[in-house]
Amino acid sequence: MKDVFRITNIDPTVIETERSRVLHLIGTAIPSEHIHEVGSTAVQGVVGKQDLDFLVLVPKQVFGETRAVLDRLFRRNPEQLSNDVYQGYTVSSDLDVAVQLTVAGGLNDTFLKFVDLLRGSEELRTRYNQLKADFNGRPMCAYRDAKREFIETALSGANDN
Repeated sequence: MKDVFRITNIDPTVIETERSRVLHLIGTAIPSEHIHEVGSTAVQGVVGKQDLDFLVLVPKQVFGETRAVLDRLFRRNPEQLSNDVYQGYTVSSDLDVAVQLTVAGGLNDTFLKFVDLLRGSEELRTRYNQLKADFNGRPMCAYRDAKREFIETALSGANDN
């Protein structure tokens, strides 16, 4: 299987060095209040493949301008959505590093909400870690589908409260 989900453990200093490098790179072009780390490495106690995910969350009126800036820094991810409110990027790195650009308050503005839910609920972190353990060594596409459903369910439950 070529594209397989694997839980990994990478030296935390390697992750921190790369986190600092990428945040600095983005921060030279984008105001820091728009930049957030999201994903497993952003939440203590969540396992994962030790990739780094960053969110650039901007008002709709500056999305095009911000995308043009990020287009000069990174390669667009052809496997992700690309439209007038969302753009995914890959970052040249020895680690798996991605940047997501989206509009604040838009349909794809869910990253921070999910991270906040994980930070606030040990039970949710435990279930999320179990999902990851269940898909360890399995096809990435199956993991991504299950993860998307998990996140949608968690966000839906939070919206019901």
